Amino acid sequence: MGTRPCCRSCRHGQPPLGADLGWCQLRQLPIHPELAAELYCHHWTARAPRSPLNADSSREATAAGPEQLSLAVPLPET
Repeated sequence: MGTRPCCRSCRHGQPPLGADLGWCQLRQLPIHPELAAELYCHHWTARAPRSPLNADSSREATAAGPEQLSLAVPLPET
């Protein structure tokens, strides 16, 4: 995900999950999944970058220090 202004990349938005609607926490509005990549408002604030690993693993990795990921080991499926 890039930092292109859209509801999907905004810090105030919860991205849609599957067929469910996303949610703008600031404006208290539902966001349709097909429109989340196109819509944004003047309150758009870039979401912090996220690792492809799950949140628990990324916290452990940052606590231990910088570490390069091995390309030989596949990432766990979620």
